Amino acid sequence: SGEEKSDQVLTAVAEAEKIAKDSGVAGVEKLTWVKCDAQAGENGKKMAEKGLNDLPMVFVAIEGQGMDRYVREMTGEALAEFVTVKLEPTTDEDVFPYSEDLITDAYPVFVKFYEQWCSRCKAAKAAFENAATRMVGRVIFMEVECSASEMTQKFCQKYMVDGYPTFKLLGGQFQQAVPFERDRSVQGFVDFINTNVPEEEEVEEEEEGAEEPKQEL
Repeated sequence: SGEEKSDQVLTAVAEAEKIAKDSGVAGVEKLTWVKCDAQAGENGKKMAEKGLNDLPMVFVAIEGQGMDRYVREMTGEALAEFVTVKLEPTTDEDVFPYSEDLITDAYPVFVKFYEQWCSRCKAAKAAFENAATRMVGRVIFMEVECSASEMTQKFCQKYMVDGYPTFKLLGGQFQQAVPFERDRSVQGFVDFINTNVPEEEEVEEEEEGAEEPKQEL
């Protein structure tokens, strides 16, 4: 029932808050955990206007990363991981700049097509960088600003990019680009890679002597 589902969510959120606070992850102490009655006051009207009627819902908002609806397993452990991963420090050193030379049969390449003005692109930046670091040796992560040059424009047109951010898996064993259609979180990116590039393929490539490109300093 709806009441049972609400109780399950409230229990998961309470457990997640405790797990997150006990994790010691930097920044977790600044998080505010809020319960909102969707039917109180003007809330019901505003929720209906936005088409948000599949209650209960959980949203996570981290500064600089926008707001994400949590749609994964509703347990304290899973929700706490989703939140704390967002707080992990990231670096862009494992994300390659645009280069069509990276698109080969040797390694799959996970591409982020973006624009500087795109707020959703900026919100996905940290998760993309975090996933890139986790997937080193499995998949090359690359980003391309579509309007940066005539070459990047043609590249984005080639892969039929019509919105931002767009993520697609190219190269490697893929004859056609595989579109990413999950939540733009670290877990979403990692799950997508694990589904499409099983770990055993990494071993096969290593046996064939394929080497992942290195960033030039």
